[in-house]
Amino acid sequence: MRHNQGQNQKRSRGRGRRNSNHGQTNFNRNTTFDSNGPDGRLRGNALQLYEKYTALAHDANAAGERISAEALAQFADHYYRIHQTILQAADQHRRNQEERQQQNRKPESAASETSEKSADGVKAAELQDEESVETGAQSAAEADEAVA
Repeated sequence: MRHNQGQNQKRSRGRGRRNSNHGQTNFNRNTTFDSNGPDGRLRGNALQLYEKYTALAHDANAAGERISAEALAQFADHYYRIHQTILQAADQHRRNQEERQQQNRKPESAASETSEKSADGVKAAELQDEESVETGAQSAAEADEAVA
């Protein structure tokens, strides 16, 4: 008999978790990366690591170490691509927010136009009612004169 079976069902310890991002990793500009490159461990955001690896590649190339320079340039290229992906995602997010704000403004302006139109319609109906009352009063006065 297993005593911990109920507890194991409650605590999955990472087993069977679903990835809600569908394979996409969320990065922002301040995401810190730990890079284990050929010259040791470097830390920083994508742009900082790109700049560090570019400088190291330049130094290695100046020292005549073409293979190390190429490896470092590949690391720099990797972090440059990550940085560009982050910038594109941020730009897309900004555009989506602007579109949502514009869509939220459209119903408000449409509602105000509708209320203005309905207010104009009410005013027109009131004027028509007043005219019909006046016309009715005139016809009643004419009828009284005709009888007299």
